Amino acid sequence: MSAANPALASTTLPSRSEPRLQRFAARLVGSRLFWALFVGLGFTLPLVRSVLRQLPPPPPILGTLPAFALVDETGRPFTNQNLARRLVIAEFASPAGVRDGSPLARLQTRVRNTGNAVHLVTFVRGEGDPASLEALARGAHAGAWRWTFATGAVDELEAATARNLHAPGSLEGKLLLIDGSGRVRRVASPSKTELDLMMRDIGLLANIPDRPTSEKTSR
Repeated sequence: MSAANPALASTTLPSRSEPRLQRFAARLVGSRLFWALFVGLGFTLPLVRSVLRQLPPPPPILGTLPAFALVDETGRPFTNQNLARRLVIAEFASPAGVRDGSPLARLQTRVRNTGNAVHLVTFVRGEGDPASLEALARGAHAGAWRWTFATGAVDELEAATARNLHAPGSLEGKLLLIDGSGRVRRVASPSKTELDLMMRDIGLLANIPDRPTSEKTSR
């Protein structure tokens, strides 16, 4: 008996179902409904994922900013009421520290698209006058409706704020995120990582029921 031809043995007959599957695939790809569903899913799935994504909780309340009565660079009184219902990023600094470069200058650029919802404040130590504050503001390229410089009993305010935060001592080099009710929600260093977290917290606080309004600060 002769051996089977290997070439013939390895040949497989085409399946009868292949032409049917090919015709089905061709009809499917040529269908407008198929492409409409394909494109629709491409837009819908990312939207569903973003809706279902769980947001982090808002930052905790760390303490409160005590009542204060200072004067700003325009010579007008500057009190807690000027910051009511606003998100505030504040710092305590000496005039020399501001001249050396305030981290609020970088944040001023990052919050420029928030309208009047976020305000920056530099509490300047020392009994300065409005003229010296105005010079500091010009040197920092501070926006008139975005960034306030205030002085007066700043040392006492800083000490009282530190006590409320259970962090006795100077708040030099720290940035305070304060909500519209005067509550401190984050104390951060001016590093990029910390500033990124602060911007995230601003987004979270701006979307909770007690978010600040877009009213202008009374100056």
